[in-house]
Formats: sequence, C-alpha cells, structure tokens
Amino acid sequence: MWGDKLRSPLSLILVAVIPLLPLFDDANTRILAPCAAASLYSTYKFNPLEHLGGVAPYFEPQDPPTSPSPPQGCTASKAIYLSRHAAIYANDYDYEEYIGPFVSKLQNNTATDWTKIPALSFLADWTVPLTDAEQELLTRVGRLEAAQLGVTLSFRYPNLKLPSRIWTSSAERTVKSAQALARGLELDENGINVVSIYESEEAGANSLTPYKSCPAYSSSFGSDQSAVYLEKFTKPITARLNAMAPGFNFTANDVYGMMELCGYESVIRGSSPFCDLDLFSPDDWLGWEYTADVQYHYNVGYGNHISGVVGLPWFNASANLLLGDSTDEHDIYVSFTHRELPPMVFVAMGLFNNSEFGGGEAAINDTMPLDRINHRRAWKSSHLLPFSSNLAIERLNCSGSYGYKDGDYYRVLVNSAPQPLPNCADGPGTTCTRAGFEKYLQERVDMFQGFSERCGVDYKNSTDTLSIYTDPAVGNGTAVGKSTYLRSFWTRRTSRTETMAPRTSIDEFKELLNSSNRVLALCGAGLSAASGLPTFRGADGLWRNHDPTSLATPEAFKNDPALVWLFYAWRRHMALKAKPNRGHYALAELAKKKENFLCLTQNVDGLSPRAGHPESQLRPLHGSLLDNKCFNKCGYIDRNNLSDPVCAALAPAAEDYPPDKKLPLLDPDVPVPHIKVEDLPHCPNCKIGLLRPGVVWFGEQLDQSMLKQVDNWIKQGQVDIMLVIGTAAAVYPAAGYTFKAQRQGAIVAVVNPDPESAETLSQNDFFFQGDASEILPQLFEGVIGKMDESGRIV
Repeated sequence: MWGDKLRSPLSLILVAVIPLLPLFDDANTRILAPCAAASLYSTYKFNPLEHLGGVAPYFEPQDPPTSPSPPQGCTASKAIYLSRHAAIYANDYDYEEYIGPFVSKLQNNTATDWTKIPALSFLADWTVPLTDAEQELLTRVGRLEAAQLGVTLSFRYPNLKLPSRIWTSSAERTVKSAQALARGLELDENGINVVSIYESEEAGANSLTPYKSCPAYSSSFGSDQSAVYLEKFTKPITARLNAMAPGFNFTANDVYGMMELCGYESVIRGSSPFCDLDLFSPDDWLGWEYTADVQYHYNVGYGNHISGVVGLPWFNASANLLLGDSTDEHDIYVSFTHRELPPMVFVAMGLFNNSEFGGGEAAINDTMPLDRINHRRAWKSSHLLPFSSNLAIERLNCSGSYGYKDGDYYRVLVNSAPQPLPNCADGPGTTCTRAGFEKYLQERVDMFQGFSERCGVDYKNSTDTLSIYTDPAVGNGTAVGKSTYLRSFWTRRTSRTETMAPRTSIDEFKELLNSSNRVLALCGAGLSAASGLPTFRGADGLWRNHDPTSLATPEAFKNDPALVWLFYAWRRHMALKAKPNRGHYALAELAKKKENFLCLTQNVDGLSPRAGHPESQLRPLHGSLLDNKCFNKCGYIDRNNLSDPVCAALAPAAEDYPPDKKLPLLDPDVPVPHIKVEDLPHCPNCKIGLLRPGVVWFGEQLDQSMLKQVDNWIKQGQVDIMLVIGTAAAVYPAAGYTFKAQRQGAIVAVVNPDPESAETLSQNDFFFQGDASEILPQLFEGVIGKMDESGRIV
C-alpha cells in the first residue's frame, strides 16, 4: 500500500518536490474498481471518494475545467488563501451521530454470520480504524495533504516572497494543518511562524471562526431538511441490507455512517471496504452526496440568510489587502479554519450560486428540492469542501495580454480551479480589472455588511471587521522546526509504547479530588457487578434461544409485546432483588458533597437512585428498567415503579427458585406462558398504547435533551476529573465523553478490573485495577468520610 512506502526518508524528500495531486485517484488507489457503463463507447468511471462532501480526501474536481495557469502575459503579484484543515480521523458529530452507533451495534451483534453475506463479508473481521482520543486529530494523510499544499504554493508562486506567518484558528487540527503547510512551503528551518487565533464566542467578526460569535447561526441548521432526503435515498438501501442480514436492523443512520467510513477510513488506512461499489452503487453515493449538499446549503450556504454576513469580513479584509499598498510585507497570506467558514465566504462572494443565471435569490431553496436530486446544481460540497479545500484570491500583473490593457487584474481559485466572479468579467480568462473588482467588492459589502447587528450580537466589544492580518497585537506566532515536524509526522498519539504508565497512587488521587471543583463520572456494568446482578444471557449467549439484542428493538415489541415484556419483567425482578453496593453509595455521597459533580450511567438497573444519588446529578443515558412509558409516544412516563411484577400477567417473570433449580421462564424447552395483549400494562394517559420498558432500544435515539444538557455542562468550564468506572466506554455517545472532558482539561481516572482499560491513559492519568465497590470508597474517603461495609458513613 502506498501509505507504507512513505515511511522512508527518501519518500519524505519526494513529497517536497511534487505538486498537490489527488491522493486517491484511479491510478494509485486499491479502494475500488471503476464502475463502467455497458456501452461500447462509454468512458464512465465513478470514484466514491469524489462524492463524499466534507469527508472527501483532497482532490481537484476541475470545476469549471478552465486552466489554473495565469492568463497569457499575467504573473501573480499577491495571493491570499483560506484553507480548511486537512484530513482528520473523524469529526466528533459524525462519529457520535452516525459512525459510533453503527460500530456499537456491530460489536454487540452476535447473531449475524457476516461471512455468508458476500457484500458484507468483510465485517466478520473488520476493526474500527480510530480510537476516542484520535477524533478530530490529523491523520498521516492529512499531514501529507497540508504539506503538499505548501509545496504547491512554492511552485505556483516562484517569484513571490514566502510568508513569514501563517494564521490559523486555535483548534489542534487547524494548527497542525498550518504547521504541516509551513514545513512544505518554507526553505529554511523556523522560517515561518504559525499564529493561532483563539476560537472565541465573543470575537465578533475578528477571528477565523466568526460563526461561533454569531448568535443568529446554529450548527443544527439544515438538519431537518437533510433528514428528509436521507430517509428517501437510504430507504431502498436499508431494505436491501436488511434482506441480506435480517437480524441486524440496518437504519438510515447506519447507512449514512457506513458511507462516511469510506472517506474517514481511507484517510486513516489508505483504503476502505465501505467504498466497494458492490456494496453501494454510484446512485447510492450520489444520494449521500446530495444529502450532504442539502445540509450545507441550509447550514452555511445560500439557504441560510446569515451565511453571507458571516463570510463577508474575511473576503472584505482579504480584498482590501490585495487592493492596498504593494509594499506590504507579505506576498502570500494563508489561513486555516474549519469547514463552516469557506462556504460562507463563497456565499459572500456569490460563488457556486445555483440561481445565478435565470433564477432569483428568493427562489434559491427551490434549486435544492428535497424529493429529487438537482444534478445541475452548482452547489456541490464535494467540490467545495474536501479536506484541505482552499480558496485563493490573486492579484495578477498583466502585460502584453492580447486584447487587454496592461495593469492589475484579480481572479479567484477554488481547489486550483479558476472561478468566474458574478458581474466581474472584464479581464482575460476569469479575471476582472481593478475597477471591476472594486465595484464588485462594494456590491457584496452593500449586500452583507453589518455583522454585529444582523447576527444579533448580545455581548460587548463586538466588531464587524477582520483585522488579524494587520493588528500588531495579534503577535508573530510560533516557529516549528522541520526536525520536530518530521519526528511527529508518523507518530500515533495513542501509541502505548510512547507513553509512561498512568499513576496508581490512591493518596495522590485523594489530593486531586479534594482540590477539584467540576468532576464528571461515566459508569458502566462494572459498577453493579458487586450487587450480584446476573447477566441476562445464558451460557450460549442466548435468552430462551433468542439473541437478547433482537428483543431490544421497537420492531420486536410490535411483533410480540408479551415475549419482550417477559424478558424485561425478569430483568426488572433481578434488578429489584439486587441491592446497591458500596460503589453506588460512594458516588451518591460524593454528589452530595460536591455540587459540581455529574454522573452519567449506562446502567438501566436503577441501583444508583436507590442508593440515594441526587436525581439532579445523575443522567441515566440508556433509561431505566424501573420506568415504563407509552409505546404510542403520547408522552406518558411512569418513573421508578417498584412494583414486582409490573402486572399480574407477568408474574411468571417474578418467581424465585432455589439455586439448584431452573426458572421455567429461562428454560427454552418449557413453552412461554401465554399472555394476552389486553392483560399487559396499558397507558393510563392516552388509553390506547401499551406501556413499554423505559430503556433505550437498538435503533432508537437517546434522549436528545439529556445529551444536550450533558454537552452544555461539559462546555461550561474546566473539567478537573473524568471518572470512568466499570466500563470500556465502547457504546456511543457515552464513549465520546472522556475525550470531550479531556478537551476541557480533565485528568482521567479509570476504575476497572481489566488491565487493558489502562492502555490509552497518559502518565498524568490514574488507573485503579479492581472492583469499584471496594475502590471508590477509598478514593473518595477524603471528601465523603470513612464508609463501613454496609455503605454507611461512620
């Protein structure tokens, strides 16, 4: 594989002398065989990686197919670039919303023999290509993409001075992209500094992430519209996949996540089986692409009235630098940002406008219908926003261009393709004159000026202008030497061989906890192990010859509510027989002592509330066996119902037998008790629906308001400690919370009997191997006091 060959020093030298090329073109990829039409003269080929919107590896779509070379007689005298960061392991939202749930479902599925399904046989031994800690970090391919852009600029502008500074927003992935570009561009070590611009929510327009400072913008814009087309294009795909693997219950989100993995896995491993055209056809990929295009259209494109307002300050500042004094210290300006800003700048500039010719702005949303694909659209996120996508505005000095006067002309490139500017086409090729460019700029300013007012800014000291390029207070940034960069190029941050073991001192942890303010805990099944809760699977992994996961779906309840209720009534009975252990009591006491403590539990056994854990400081992510709610979704919830059985008809699930005898309900050779649907619990509110267990089933979303509350809590400020107790944190979105807490400064403390749970921890973290019921009272003793064997504080 080509990625392996780049490990040699020689290949690193070669990287510095090649122009920026698509990393996954037909000539050098193993990902898929080209799709060819059955026609004698057809030249049809299809590469999914060129239709993956913001998940696509960098490529140059040549849209439009005009030459990127300057027009005859013209030479660039100044250039300003805005680039999206290079390829990352995964965007956190994509992973938590789509990829993570799919991976979790796949790992929990034991009923499907993937080896017998040709198109999906690779799933039998497929492994996840990233860890929690790697989300949003640059991949090796990403570093290469950014370095190649630096090399490309050195070839494109051989007569211009190299920049002394590169600007970037403050996120690690943008900073690392800027550093990689600097190493590809500079001639001498430490020749280029990287200036980090803080991603503030109160910076007005004066940052490289102004959308974060605009209250009128929401990252959720476009979700409703894209969900409509997502459902449409995935419907036949899910039907086909579910016919192949009936026990898996593929959903629309699963399909979307699998197709995203084509892009993400390709920039991690160099190839991905999810890209195979035998799995998803070209039409499937075009449906995915259009769903993404709809999202971007309404989120950061022409479908959002605030997009141009947010994009204008960067365009206005850059245009004025090009129109200004030619003695400016910089010939080349380069800035790195996230995927939101470039399309907003495109709107401010009037680029990729579906309605530019023959349509009105008022009807712009009509150009992105939700019932079919507009194949003629100009707005294609795959062309606009692959990883490392870049927008360039150039000032050209032209002399001897036939048919045109000598002087300065201006043009725009997007991913190396020259773009015609609306109402500004009076120069050679796609360029326009200085007078034409000044008029065009003023028209765009008149259209979109007034950032603070139109964003509804409610904080002080906002500004409508971007001044980071000219303000001395921004500083000169930091140099990163080539030697440091090359050492880190191939380093995996999570490599166990490169980190020291985590701390294990209980006394050190006590000191840390005593001085900590905000503490977050994530709890799993290991917390309840000492309470004696049995696994609900038999020795063969089944419950009455059923895979338990096949009973944990809305479809199973709809088909056989009595069987599902018996399964959950038995689990409720076992949970009610169990008693909270010292681990539950220790967490409850910690919550009472520290008001800024929040506990997230994946357990549905109800033992934490029964230990007295304050409800306001507990978030049951997967629901509770002791809650019942209306299957008809009328909104009724019966919380913490301790009745056992729930109703008389479910009494067979609440029977107790001596240890040497088997409960008839658990014996697959004993017929299931016949229970009439009318005898099952019914909703007292709507009088129509059945009550169902109040847990989250496969294929269902977790409580979105609860997840939002947790995210808001984490973002409120520094998180001092992240406790991970009795869980491998493999199920999403819970699995992402450790990483989120780390981004807020948290030291991680893991309590788990499995030594492998320590493998991703750093030397600043803690690992305590053993039973949570024994360890937690010791760890918390300095705050809660000494606990006796029954869980009481003495």
